[in-house]
Amino acid sequence: MGEFRCPPDDTAWRQTNLIGDRPHVVFPRIPVLIQHVDDAPVLATPNETMLYNADQRYVRELRNQAGDNCVYIELHHESLALLAEEGAGLIDSSYRLVASHAPADHRTYLLQHLLIRHLKAPDPDPLLAEETAATLDLSALRDRPASARRRRGSTKAAHTALAEAAKTELASAPARLTLSELARRLHSSAFHLARVFRVETGFSLHGFRQTLRLRAGLERLSSHAGDLSTLALELGFSSHSHFSERFRNEFGVSPSELGDERHVRALLEATARG
Repeated sequence: MGEFRCPPDDTAWRQTNLIGDRPHVVFPRIPVLIQHVDDAPVLATPNETMLYNADQRYVRELRNQAGDNCVYIELHHESLALLAEEGAGLIDSSYRLVASHAPADHRTYLLQHLLIRHLKAPDPDPLLAEETAATLDLSALRDRPASARRRRGSTKAAHTALAEAAKTELASAPARLTLSELARRLHSSAFHLARVFRVETGFSLHGFRQTLRLRAGLERLSSHAGDLSTLALELGFSSHSHFSERFRNEFGVSPSELGDERHVRALLEATARG
């Protein structure tokens, strides 16, 4: 498990990349466009887990001035077999990942965030870290998204394109964007857009945008210690209390507690237990 950063001036943005000789499970921290060779492009956001089989080739496009920033886990082939036996629906009978991405629920995102913080602590517990990583892998790979079910190729492509366009708008749209306005921008009906988006992403439109804001807040807690009011306003929340309420609803703990390094291990153990 590790962290990956690619600055915006890196040559990797201008060439085809190779993931390596092991499968990877990747948790984006900021939006970046990822396209596996011979697959459709995906806006990788903190709301998704990105999946790569061994030797996967892909390209990336800049969507944030910070470049690319993510957490990743490398898997052995034997690990895929064991995860499949445990019920990981995103692994097929040949022990390959069957999708390029899947929704990341709140527990999965929080677990990887806490685990990487624990590993960066002065004295991490290797047994706790390894057991938690196994739990994280299963959490990320357990459920096959509804968008993976069989549909006609033209319908599937159209729905994927609509959802990706909506994700792009939501990742940069003002806080008061309405459904009707978003539907007009994307040349769709509001009902069709809302239905397709939920099937393709696992989120409602409002839920997707709010979850993006909350996960961005989680990653920025350390840089806003003692000044959560400013962070709340920067993220589009009306006040410190509004942000704290939504944050607790999402992660089950207050921003101040989660931002305190003294609580990381206890929170990690509690989250891993489910």
